[in-house]
Amino acid sequence: KEIRKLNLENETLKVELQLKDKKDKEIAHLKQCLEQCQKDNLQLNSAQACYIFFFSFHLIQKYQKQIIIIIIIKQKTTFVEMEKLKKGIKSKDNEIQKIKQKIQMKEKQIIEQQKNKQMNENKEEQKENIIYDNSSSIINTSSTLDFELLRSFKLLSTFNGHTGN
Repeated sequence: KEIRKLNLENETLKVELQLKDKKDKEIAHLKQCLEQCQKDNLQLNSAQACYIFFFSFHLIQKYQKQIIIIIIIKQKTTFVEMEKLKKGIKSKDNEIQKIKQKIQMKEKQIIEQQKNKQMNENKEEQKENIIYDNSSSIINTSSTLDFELLRSFKLLSTFNGHTGN
């Protein structure tokens, strides 16, 4: 939208420059006419020559001033609009930087959460391994004890059998 507006202004300036060129040509033509009139007016009386000269000079100055004023106004308008666009771009750049920072923070948080989750899973796995190791050592110890108890009971019954006979 801003670009269209600038393009439109650009086209307007081009048209105005074309008008200025046309006016300059007209002025050049008037100057030629003035020079011709001056040559012709040498033959006329001095009062008439002065009148024509001042009139022509006045017209030339009038057109030049109008064109210069129009160009200055357009330049100021274009400059102000360019400054607004620069501020808008800077504002958008700042917004983009803030969004990038937020994304980086989110990424860091996600990575930290994944690390914490992995650490918790590792701790849980270590606990399970410790519990498994402890239970297997208890099972191994108790099975040995049970076997030893069973053996001693067998011996006792053997002794009972011998003493009982």
